Amino acid sequence: MTRVAFVTPYLPWPPDNGGKLRSYYLLRGLASSAEVDLYTVYHEDPPDAGAMSSIVHSLECVRIRHGSDRWAAIKPLFTKTPRSVRYFQTPASLDHMRTRLAAGYDLHVCDEIVMVPYCRPLSDAANAPRLIMRQKVDHAHYLEMAAARKWGREKVLDWLEGRRLAAFERGSMPLFAAATVCSEADRVIIRDQMAPGAPVEVLVNGADTEYFKPQRTPDAQPTVLLLGTMHYYPNVDATLYFFNEMYEALRQAVPDIRILVVGHNPPPEITALSRHPGVTVTGSVPDVRPYMARSWVMAVPLRLGGGTRLKIMEAMASALPIVSTVVGAEGTGVTDGQQLLVADTPQRFVEQTVRLLGDAGLRGRLAAQGLEYVTAHCSWQALGARFAKFCLDVAAHRGQGGPNPLHSSEGR
Repeated sequence: MTRVAFVTPYLPWPPDNGGKLRSYYLLRGLASSAEVDLYTVYHEDPPDAGAMSSIVHSLECVRIRHGSDRWAAIKPLFTKTPRSVRYFQTPASLDHMRTRLAAGYDLHVCDEIVMVPYCRPLSDAANAPRLIMRQKVDHAHYLEMAAARKWGREKVLDWLEGRRLAAFERGSMPLFAAATVCSEADRVIIRDQMAPGAPVEVLVNGADTEYFKPQRTPDAQPTVLLLGTMHYYPNVDATLYFFNEMYEALRQAVPDIRILVVGHNPPPEITALSRHPGVTVTGSVPDVRPYMARSWVMAVPLRLGGGTRLKIMEAMASALPIVSTVVGAEGTGVTDGQQLLVADTPQRFVEQTVRLLGDAGLRGRLAAQGLEYVTAHCSWQALGARFAKFCLDVAAHRGQGGPNPLHSSEGR
């Protein structure tokens, strides 16, 4: 059986945010067809292996111990290494894991650009092909956040991080025989700017269609759901945008409207939104399905981000109607007016949300078409099988000689 080393910056268990969900389901798909050794890092308490122990052949968690550094606040200004890369490594962790990865694998899978230093071969003899999973185009993500932030330290740091990541990504991609991405837009950026001619597989984010099923128990009052990891800046921006630009108009049009803000670790500015009439901020919840079931509509007012939105796929699998911005719907392959409604200005977003809240027939039609779409095209079960096949095809190039498949004419 093909032996695979899978290197990730976090243990993908429990799968309780977007990155961990994607890693978990693709890893599970790969482990059904290959012998997978999972290597990950952690900073404080050792992670609970949970279900991962029964999925992978072996699991090793390496602790990252950053010493105290009185220059930490200004160091990002004077180093070329992206801070997100530095965060996930120390000299000790690199030495340990690279030694472990040097032995006997048919394929190395690098989950996220920040783990590239672990996947650099110790010698030319360590010639197992390497595949990188890109959950987003990292440098573009940071530059987008920098452009959106107000002037201040975080804006400068995000801009510097974006510039450094751009150089780091360009220098790192030649290590890899292939790549996976979340959207066609990301594939074009990576193919054209970092790895011309690369075999890059688009695997959109999906939904576990065995876990998310239609269980509609809508509240008596019209209820709108905003869902996401609430300390993630694009979700913070989207939620504040919704309340600053749309909430009052929605209240005027639908006086008894209820808003649910559901997601991990909301910062104070999100928690404070519960002061508004009809608004509930839950913080972390053990299961989002009851909140989907009771909501009439899910709002996705995103203005930033790359890849594809797990929340949209999961809402469609739950037969929950959706109103989204263009950015929110990017990469999903859905069509405005068929699986969801798209609105890209505050006024239009309010209009579409009010329209959907007031039309049960439209809600039913969008929900049915969204469910049909995600079941046919975006189940994690099918995506995991595609990922496994792609990985095994890359591993099959080992020992055949010739150019790195990433830069061969076959991929052009």
